[in-house]
Amino acid sequence: MSAFFRLHPQLQHAIVHDLGWRALRPVQELATDAILDGANAVVLAPTAGGKTEASVFPVLSRVLAEGLRPVAALYVCPIRALLNNQEQRLQQYARMVGLNAFKWHGDVAASTKNRFRRDPAHLLLTTPESLEVMLISERTDARALFGGLSAIIVDEVHAFAGDDRGAHLVSVLERLTRFCGRDIQRIGLSATVGNPDAIGRWLQGSSKRELRLVDPPKSPAERDLHVELLDDPGLVAAAAAKIGAGKKSLVFVESRGQAERIAGAMQGRGVDVFVHHSAVSRADRELAERRFVEGRNTAIVCTSTMELGIDVGDLDLVVQVDAPGTLASLLQRMGRTGRREGTRSNCTLLCQSAESLLQATALMRLLEAGKVEDVRPVRRAFHVLAHQILALTLQEQGISRHQILDWVASATPFSGVTASEVNHLVDTMVARQILHEADGLLSLGAEGERQYGRKNFFELYAVFTAPQVLRVMHGADEVGTVQGTFLTAARDGEARMVFRLAGRSWQVVEVDWARGTCKVAPAEGGRVPAWLGAPTGLSFRLCQEMKAVLRQERADEWLTPAARGELARMRGDYDGLVEEGATALEQQDGGVRWHTFAGAATNRLLALALSTTGMEWTPGNLSLKTKGDVSVVACREVLDRLRDIDWQEMARAQAPIGPVRAVSKFQRCMPEDLERALLVERLYDIEGAEAVAKAFRKIIAG
Repeated sequence: MSAFFRLHPQLQHAIVHDLGWRALRPVQELATDAILDGANAVVLAPTAGGKTEASVFPVLSRVLAEGLRPVAALYVCPIRALLNNQEQRLQQYARMVGLNAFKWHGDVAASTKNRFRRDPAHLLLTTPESLEVMLISERTDARALFGGLSAIIVDEVHAFAGDDRGAHLVSVLERLTRFCGRDIQRIGLSATVGNPDAIGRWLQGSSKRELRLVDPPKSPAERDLHVELLDDPGLVAAAAAKIGAGKKSLVFVESRGQAERIAGAMQGRGVDVFVHHSAVSRADRELAERRFVEGRNTAIVCTSTMELGIDVGDLDLVVQVDAPGTLASLLQRMGRTGRREGTRSNCTLLCQSAESLLQATALMRLLEAGKVEDVRPVRRAFHVLAHQILALTLQEQGISRHQILDWVASATPFSGVTASEVNHLVDTMVARQILHEADGLLSLGAEGERQYGRKNFFELYAVFTAPQVLRVMHGADEVGTVQGTFLTAARDGEARMVFRLAGRSWQVVEVDWARGTCKVAPAEGGRVPAWLGAPTGLSFRLCQEMKAVLRQERADEWLTPAARGELARMRGDYDGLVEEGATALEQQDGGVRWHTFAGAATNRLLALALSTTGMEWTPGNLSLKTKGDVSVVACREVLDRLRDIDWQEMARAQAPIGPVRAVSKFQRCMPEDLERALLVERLYDIEGAEAVAKAFRKIIAG
């Protein structure tokens, strides 16, 4: 029997008569059975593959059949834009069966939130940060609001599982579970990922429900792929405009600055161009999305803000400028196309350098082999635990240190944490006056109040750190944001500073640092703001595949003649340096380069180990280079000392702690040993270093 007939009769009627559907898709059939059977689930399907309905329909059916009271279910997204995009559709599904859905995030007006507090909806759409606000806010009775919670749907769960926001999310989920006193059903929605079972186990936490992987059979993917080499930004912009003429295209780039540059170069080339990234105002992003849906000769130049499933209607083409850092990201982006019947997924990569071309070729070969990266959930996250301790002191208006694990121990990031380690962390936070302990209860200390208290509450709502930003205002309209460091020049007297934002040029009129605003007027020309961000670190596996590309000549049909020619030239340059199972030392002007092809995290650890020998190296993704003019012979002697090193122990002993290596704003809460452990996890690849060490015995001297 079709799972459709297990849905509540009222929902069945609405699906047929309101939506005009004749049947459920395979992923919706399987997910409906899993969810109505009471299981937790990870639902896998490509963008626009029906994952949202696969989760929401059976949850709404449960609400109707079981008479669940509001708030009955949460729908959690990683970004506000995705919530905004889903809001109308989810409200439609709820209202067609007499229920309601409500969106809560930082852009929603306080008066609207107050109405929700008085009259909650059955389905609440939100982000982890907004959930934290509700749990610790004095204006929200979280126990009453979430007392009826029965299910949580996590959209784009793969985007959460591998970072601190995901650790924060599952911590909040455990706190909600304690509020409502029941086993909350957990449903994760994901695109293609290498280890969905691990993501499911990460999401499970304290839940004792069966875990099911919903992954229906899929037809072999049919894709039109092209990789070109164009070493001039003007040529890249011209090519993107030419292939996008008369079509709807997304042009993905790897940074906000690059988005502004490419969009500026594409303007005036016969295509309507919009810019979409996190520093562009919400109004401009929504305008771009709306105009894109309505247009036919339209391109949005975007960063990953358009990667996570935001619906912009039928899409003809994806252009990728340079190569993304992961295959998962490339799949997510190219998966935006080929959704209409009779169309194929397509993507053109326009590479601006030889190394970008090499990276793109390696990604394409991994794609052919189906080798999508695993997501590695955060473990033993003491910095996130510090965040949760601070939040619990506010939520409970004081908490005993012995109660902390009762609230969050079942969350995967803390599942291996012991009571003695919690005491160690709390003792440090008390000693540094981040916490105050009196009569057996913990509360914010003087330093904790200064760093995370009422005046700086956003520092506690969000687990990640963001640099100071200023709102760019043209009259009463917000254009977007720029980081304060970029505007320092204006503060220091650059009276006619001109820059590009949201695809337009602006002159700085006035900077009000106290209010965090930058008033601007339209201008011509201008430079692109420098937004701070972590440099792209490539994985060990991707870099090893790049090495294989240099070693193995193949006739890849998706490469243009110019791209093939450049790869042939690179193979000549690397001749004798890319032997399988070996690493190579090459004498160059000004020093020696060690070709490891091991990725940033591995090479960073190798450089750390080498610094203990008195020889300093600068690490990159594919190699390390000596600082100073030394010989290959001297380098081989130094490398010989690393043969039998204990990499884990060396990393813990040598990791540079303190502000020089800040990876979390809660690092200041941590004792030195736990801080070192965090740095080792975040900065270094122990397995990669061990793999490179095996090649030490076979070093090629170039």
